[in-house]
Amino acid sequence: MLLIHGNTDIIRVITGSAADIEPNISVMQVDASTPPVVQPIAAGLNGPRASITTATTITVIDATGITNGHVLNWKHGSFYNNHASQATTFRVEHNDGTLTSILANVNLLAGEWLIFTQGGVWLHYDSNGGLYPSVGNAASQAEMEGGVATDKYVTPQGINWHPGVEKFWVKCGITGNVLASWNVTSLTDNGVGDVSVTIATGFSSVDYCCGVTVEMTATTYAVANARTPHIRFGGQAVGTLRCDCIDGTATTQLVKDPTAWHIRAVGDQ
Repeated sequence: MLLIHGNTDIIRVITGSAADIEPNISVMQVDASTPPVVQPIAAGLNGPRASITTATTITVIDATGITNGHVLNWKHGSFYNNHASQATTFRVEHNDGTLTSILANVNLLAGEWLIFTQGGVWLHYDSNGGLYPSVGNAASQAEMEGGVATDKYVTPQGINWHPGVEKFWVKCGITGNVLASWNVTSLTDNGVGDVSVTIATGFSSVDYCCGVTVEMTATTYAVANARTPHIRFGGQAVGTLRCDCIDGTATTQLVKDPTAWHIRAVGDQ
């Protein structure tokens, strides 16, 4: 609960975008008697409020018209973003006519709730009704790339930002056909034992670490079946990677196709 003093205090909310916030407020009014006596609630103080559909500042609890010495006991409040897609920053403030304190400050995605409980706790629920973790917010891209924060949780997208996570991988056949991949747009078969990978989201520089392995052409360990892959000289760019493969011939080491390529890389995007 939160005590809101009559004649001076207001609770207001500030939205940063044109979402569709649906407020619902529950308060109880008591006077200055000993013990306090519960008073009739003025019209408009309890229940649903009009939807907030613009970026604006709106008073949701106004105690300025209540007798001095009386208080409003804010028992419960909910703020639901009913917009189909628009998120908004959402801040709740308590003002006593002179000073302002921030009670809550969140980013409400579409379908999310911010709830003030009778115990005085703010709870943020996602669109599936799940409570946001108490450890803090999701790690940003900079925090994931830094790899040192211990007070943030990791989202599925955030995993990809960590420098130790592979940014692309592909298994492909000898004709440039993708058998399985991640973050790969296409392949180019440049000829026998020569393939180029086009990366969907490229790296921030050419100084990323890549690796290539290949599958032998038979189970017998023989020169004819051996294959040795390489990153082609000058073949590493921010958005592409070109690889070669040779056989095990002692004197000529001819360029040969493997049965399959396995290509991957880690680094900063």
